Amino acid sequence: MAAFAFPKGARILKRAEYLAIKQRGRSFADGPLAASFRPREYEPSRTQSISAARVGLTVSSKVGNAVMRNRIKRRLREAVRLERALLPPVDLVLVARSSAAGATVDEFRAWLRRAAARMGGVTR
Repeated sequence: MAAFAFPKGARILKRAEYLAIKQRGRSFADGPLAASFRPREYEPSRTQSISAARVGLTVSSKVGNAVMRNRIKRRLREAVRLERALLPPVDLVLVARSSAAGATVDEFRAWLRRAAARMGGVTR
């Protein structure tokens, strides 16, 4: 079951990292989510494999109240947990759009599969 884990090393946690991905990466928007991504860079201090994707999630207050935002984040985390193995080695920031409020885990998983295909041509 470790293949389906979403450990802390697989998450983007620092604001500076979010901003760097947004500024120096590529982005696209499709359906309920918008994404910014850039190829993984080698960081000797990190224990996480460079071949695995790191993911950060953002849900703005424009999407809904706290209950709605947390529901979206839970569904999105579950989708990422299940589909992370298929993602190319990138740092990826997912931003929920207002249409994400009605999206299911399966819809997020399908979106991630399409996004993985779209990011597949990323070069280092």
